Amino acid sequence: MAAPLAIAAMMVASAAPRHCPYDAEIAKAVASAAPVYPVSAALVKAVIVTESSCVARAVSRAGALGLMQLLPATAAMMGARPEELFTPARNILLGTRFLALLLRRYHGNLWRVLVAYNAGPHRQRATLPSHGETLAYVRRVLAYLDDFDDFAVPQPALADRYP
Repeated sequence: MAAPLAIAAMMVASAAPRHCPYDAEIAKAVASAAPVYPVSAALVKAVIVTESSCVARAVSRAGALGLMQLLPATAAMMGARPEELFTPARNILLGTRFLALLLRRYHGNLWRVLVAYNAGPHRQRATLPSHGETLAYVRRVLAYLDDFDDFAVPQPALADRYP
């Protein structure tokens, strides 16, 4: 029974829209978070599409919540309660803050930032694995990011990955 569920989850993930119809609340939250934290609105949008397919009440198997799929422990580190993660504006503000912290920690290296966002900031070096879910996640975010006009990121070949 677990196999069909896993297959269904993969089908839903692969069917995530490249451009989701942002309702006014999500678009406003993304725009209002940008001046507060130095993170591109396009990066925030790419993470939202990748993480939750724009579903505000999304819950992952790992327990991550909301549009930007934040774990309750991560939200608690930033002074938020888990129930706040289902409020789009709050989730986007916290997710953008978390991205800003990771961008500072990894000196703007977007590959490392995305690895840490997906696999957890406990990964000290945040190196990109050669295979698996985290590599697929990084590739999806970067592909979605390329769809947005206001932010472009050079994508190094896998052979040129950072140490």
